[in-house]
Amino acid sequence: MVKEPEGRPGNPRLLAAVSWQGAALASPLPILLFHRAEIAERLDRLGALTGEAALLGAVAVVAALIVPRLRDRLPAGMLLMLGGLVAAVGLGLMAWTIELTLFTVGGVLLAVGAAPGLVAHRVLLTTDVLPADRFRTMSWYWAAVATGASWPLLVRIFSPVDYDTMLWISAALSLVSALLVGRHALAHDEDQEVEVTVARVDVPWARRSYGAAFAVGAVVIGGADAAQSLLLGEWQRSAAQNAAVLAAGSGAAALISLFGPWYHRLHRLGGSRRSDAIGTQLLIAGALTFLGGLSFTYIGLVVCWLFAGGAIAMAAAGLDAAVFPALAPAVRRAVSARQVFWVGAGGLAGALVNAQVIGAWSDQWKIGWLGLPLLVAGWAIRRFAAPARESETAVAKAQAATVPRRVYDAGSSSPLLSVEQVSVAYGSVQVLFEVDLQVEEGAVVALLGTNGAGKTTLLRAISGLEPTIGGRIVYAGLDITKTRPTWRVGMGLHQIVGGEAVVGPLTVADNLSLFGHGVGRTQRDQGIAEAYGLFPRLAERSSQRAATLSGGEKQMLSLAKAIIAPPRLLLIDEFSLGLAPTVIADLLPVVRRIADQGAAVLLVEQSVNIALSVADHAYVMEKGEIGYSGPAEELRSRPDLLQAAYLEGLAQALRHEGGEIGAQ
Repeated sequence: MVKEPEGRPGNPRLLAAVSWQGAALASPLPILLFHRAEIAERLDRLGALTGEAALLGAVAVVAALIVPRLRDRLPAGMLLMLGGLVAAVGLGLMAWTIELTLFTVGGVLLAVGAAPGLVAHRVLLTTDVLPADRFRTMSWYWAAVATGASWPLLVRIFSPVDYDTMLWISAALSLVSALLVGRHALAHDEDQEVEVTVARVDVPWARRSYGAAFAVGAVVIGGADAAQSLLLGEWQRSAAQNAAVLAAGSGAAALISLFGPWYHRLHRLGGSRRSDAIGTQLLIAGALTFLGGLSFTYIGLVVCWLFAGGAIAMAAAGLDAAVFPALAPAVRRAVSARQVFWVGAGGLAGALVNAQVIGAWSDQWKIGWLGLPLLVAGWAIRRFAAPARESETAVAKAQAATVPRRVYDAGSSSPLLSVEQVSVAYGSVQVLFEVDLQVEEGAVVALLGTNGAGKTTLLRAISGLEPTIGGRIVYAGLDITKTRPTWRVGMGLHQIVGGEAVVGPLTVADNLSLFGHGVGRTQRDQGIAEAYGLFPRLAERSSQRAATLSGGEKQMLSLAKAIIAPPRLLLIDEFSLGLAPTVIADLLPVVRRIADQGAAVLLVEQSVNIALSVADHAYVMEKGEIGYSGPAEELRSRPDLLQAAYLEGLAQALRHEGGEIGAQ
């Protein structure tokens, strides 16, 4: 059994914001279901509500199918924020109006606003975490969604609140969720790729999820009317008791979801396939749906439905955690949109069968037969999943290629960064040849050399922006050679590209706020104040667009990022390019200050005097190789050697010196 690496559940604030939005978007559904009579009376259109419900469902599905086309235009965070705002407007309009036309327009806005969440929530969360935390994260998410569907039912039990008040509350929740997600507006669902992925929407795991989505839609949507009719008719329950049963079902789904990680971990520790846990949950849900519908006792019906709802929520969490990380970023939203489509198709099929095919049957059988699709989906997932050994091997290979692996003991005195025999090629042309380089914590290391020596290429390889063809890169004792650039940033490895590390259309103040994205508000505010203190010119131009700044001011703004969000390793490329000497004199103390506060700095620079004035150690590159390595003070004391190195080549200069300074 391959042990999955432990990790953190992604960004906790992002998880909280997305879960809040999921709960907010789920809350209108029970309101519209249980207040239908009141809504029809207020709008004076009883027969129109069924058609409107079908219209809104169709709009939501169509909008969800459009969302993948926006992948290259809007980050997921921005899309979710806009969707939340649109949904809030739609809910507010539905709560405010008493006209059917405007109510329908509000419903359409609600459906359109909910579509990004239906598609992007699960994709964003499952690709934001390491493998060991996916089940836990999705269990929390589905528990939040179930909680969002529960509170309107609980309110109906204890207080006869009007539907418009409930919709206003839902609108407020949706608005708050949009603001929370707005803090992560630049979060994208294509940043992580932590397994071997495929770029097709019809791969086996995706097809299994479509079948499960159809089955869940048939039960939850297609069986809603039959369930309500059974409770109100056969069991002669009041509207409040009816709401209590479904509230208990939603609450049970939320509570049982919290046990999802334990259940799936138990299966994995037992050597089972991850599909075993998912398929078993669907089988349990199908069997309990059937038994609950045909139960001879009211208590039996309630108990069966409680556990069926929890089993469905756990299966959904497991499917999400299994499907999306195994897909290439370009197709994740498309698969999620197809799942939404199949949920709608299942709901429509279930409702049509109950209304047209078995309309004369009792409500018990109309619910009982809906367990069959769940049984088929659960059996198919268990039966046709890949063998456990093959699945584990694929995961092990993926983790070996993408997840940082420890190569030094955590307590060792190894350097913060160690570049070991690294080679890089552009196509068939090799540009770096077995480069060795080390950077200690709290040190400034200068990387010198003429144009074309390979300095920038080496920095890009360390940042993960350029693939290597040999050697390895060790950071903080971890081999990060194949780790994605976004992971390296999260580990504290930041790079500043001269003049290009600012967002031109934004103001200086907006850039500084953007740099503080991901750190606490107090730390961000303190960092911005500190940056203004170090660079008074930025304070003077705080409302000015960054694109209008001079080169030196842009470099100041770039360095401010390291003040607001302190890195552990800072890479600076072409520090003095195009800058006046007076500007450079202002910037050099800041570089030294960053190192004195504990960060390591690797400074790529063509100007020898500038680099050596601040560096502790120096490397000189020539034609893709390290030609010299030694203390900066030693190199400063040999201006003749430096002059010869830049004019005639370092190797030849060293030979002329008779090896007084050995090439390392």
